[in-house]
Amino acid sequence: ELVVTQGFPCPHMQSIASSALRRVVLSASKRSNPLTSSTRRVVNRSIITRSAASMRAIAASVPLSGDAQVSYEALTSRLKKLSSLNDIEGIITWDELVMMPEGASEARGAQKAALAELVHLQATSAAMGEAISAAESAGAAEGCPWRRAVIRDARRDYNDAVRLPAELKAKEAELGAKGYAAWVKARKNDDWASFAPVLEELVALRKEMAAACADPGVSAYDYLLDKFERGMTEERLTEIFGELRTKLVPVIAKILAAKPLAHPPALESGTFAEDAQEAFCKHVSAAMGFDFGTGRLDRSVHPFTGGAGPHDVRITTRYDDSVFMDAVMGTVHEVGHALYEQGLNKEQDGLPVQRALSMGIHESQSLFWERYIGQSQEFWKAMLPEFHANFPETKDVSADDLYRFINKAKAGFIRVDADELTYSMHVVLRFELERALFGGKISVAELPDLWREKMRELLGVVPETDTLGVLQDVHWSDGSFGYFPSYTLGAMYACQFHAKAREEIDGFDELVAAGKFTPIRDWLRDKIHNVGSLYPSADELCEAVTGAPLDPSIYVEHLNKKYSALYGVAE
Repeated sequence: ELVVTQGFPCPHMQSIASSALRRVVLSASKRSNPLTSSTRRVVNRSIITRSAASMRAIAASVPLSGDAQVSYEALTSRLKKLSSLNDIEGIITWDELVMMPEGASEARGAQKAALAELVHLQATSAAMGEAISAAESAGAAEGCPWRRAVIRDARRDYNDAVRLPAELKAKEAELGAKGYAAWVKARKNDDWASFAPVLEELVALRKEMAAACADPGVSAYDYLLDKFERGMTEERLTEIFGELRTKLVPVIAKILAAKPLAHPPALESGTFAEDAQEAFCKHVSAAMGFDFGTGRLDRSVHPFTGGAGPHDVRITTRYDDSVFMDAVMGTVHEVGHALYEQGLNKEQDGLPVQRALSMGIHESQSLFWERYIGQSQEFWKAMLPEFHANFPETKDVSADDLYRFINKAKAGFIRVDADELTYSMHVVLRFELERALFGGKISVAELPDLWREKMRELLGVVPETDTLGVLQDVHWSDGSFGYFPSYTLGAMYACQFHAKAREEIDGFDELVAAGKFTPIRDWLRDKIHNVGSLYPSADELCEAVTGAPLDPSIYVEHLNKKYSALYGVAE
């Protein structure tokens, strides 16, 4: 689970991400516009068919001159200063969650508030608006897709920032604190009634913010989705998740009805020294290509990826001496995020186009490594000698044992504990409720009963308490509606990218089995990391990389084939 604290399309959303990450960590410590396929916009084929390297050549071959050059340099100078301020926020947030002494909390809060005010002033200044307009008027975007994307995103960020009235920004901060406190208490006491009134206020606030900030004709929920998944719409997401729901629910039911997998006792129980886990996780990180020269791996209550752009990427994990696999897969997941950050285009340092495209694409990079590399039998063939060296008590455990152990499936109530097969249905449930809530079809009061009903439909289990149901996630407590879909979109993008990578990289499975991950990392770097936010939406990036926009059937086919083979049932 990750909330990226850098790379959001505007300081306002970055602030939400930062506060949400802190709240997730605190909570953990207390617990211990793509359109439909028929009308999709046609992307410039000269962009689609070129790699990141050739895009740099395009930029170099069409230099600016005169007023266009002067205006573009003036704009990028301002954008880079703003980016540096956001990088500072990333570092002090990392410090707050990893190194800061408890007694420094109040002072850190004042520091972050002062920094946020400075960022807001810079982002909304008349000078910034004038610089963007000057670059647009001078034609600085012409002849280069990189410059075009920089100016496009600078305009988008500026409009979003200046449209938000000061009174709504203040109300957002106040309700965010109020909502989190109410959620913590309600979750602890299984008391939905105490949280519902605050949630109603948060829904009303987000609708009010959408009315103030969204472009004409854009619905409140489309506006919220776009904050996390740029270009995504309710219509497109309904199409994607509708197909996923229809095709995957029968597959899940089939697998869950099969005989459970058996596992060696050495994997089911025992003591796995934290120092040995840390050594193994660092070995895996280095093998995957994580650059410790521009990054670091530390411990925290809740794993996350933070830092300050591609030159300073900081990841964390956690260790439990009774459960080794959580640390291993948590590290693989965060390294996937980190490789994306380290692979962003350094020629575009400090500019909007350098940023990760969306939360879904960021999640696709972590899940590519976690699910398609780390959860593969080939990966454990490569890592088995190091695994045995660090955990001698597992000397009789095979790569196949580890593969079966890590891919067991079971229906459960809690999203963050869900396996690969069932996880997406937890997200579909939340999307369907959010869509109905913002569409005026249901009320906040109806959420608990509808939650239980949908859990029965999708996974065949019903939570007995609201703590195990509608109160389990922190996201709604600060108004992060529209966030959940990114998790499953990321899983589907990862699947489609993986299928394409296996086509284009000779001997893909053999490379993984040999622990030779560099060709795979380089493929991702060229096709996805280096491209940053060049494309207007994730669907368009997906089409550029794979030849088609996101296709849920590829994901369903993968899950059906994999889990049918694992559980010995017919596809």
